[in-house]
Amino acid sequence: MIALSWATETSQEEIINNGTFEDQYIKFSYPTSLVAVQYTFENYTIVDFFNSNDTSNFDNYVGNIRFSTSNLTNLKKVYTEGSLGEYNGYRTWEGTDANGPYIYILLSSADAPVKSLQMDFKSEYKQAYKEILSTLKIKKIPT
Repeated sequence: MIALSWATETSQEEIINNGTFEDQYIKFSYPTSLVAVQYTFENYTIVDFFNSNDTSNFDNYVGNIRFSTSNLTNLKKVYTEGSLGEYNGYRTWEGTDANGPYIYILLSSADAPVKSLQMDFKSEYKQAYKEILSTLKIKKIPT
C-alpha cells in the first residue's frame, strides 16, 4: 500500500452521481451507474467509486483515483511492466493484476519521491475504468 504524503487535514466528503467530475486538479467522466465520493484535502483530492448509494459498505467499493507521492524504486519492484515515456515528462505504469486494472501516471522526473496520479479498479469494472481513463484530464499537479 502506498501512503499519501501530502497534507493530511480532515477532508469533507461530497457524494456525486451525475457522471462528471471536475475540480482544480482533474476532470473526467464516469458511468452514471457509479457513485463518486470526493474527499478534498488542502492541496489534493481523492475520489472513491461505489456501485451503490450505500458508500459506508465497503462491499460496494469499485475503485478510486488519488494523488500520491511514491518512491519510484518501489513502483518498479511491484509493477515490472516498466514505464512508458521519458523521465523528463509524464510516464505511466498500466496493467491488470488479479484485482483489476490499474494505472500510475508519474508526474515528475525524480525517482524518489515521485508524485503520481493513481487509479485502481476491481476487475468487473474494467469498462468504467476505461471510460474514466479515456476522459481523464490532469489540470494541475498538486504541490
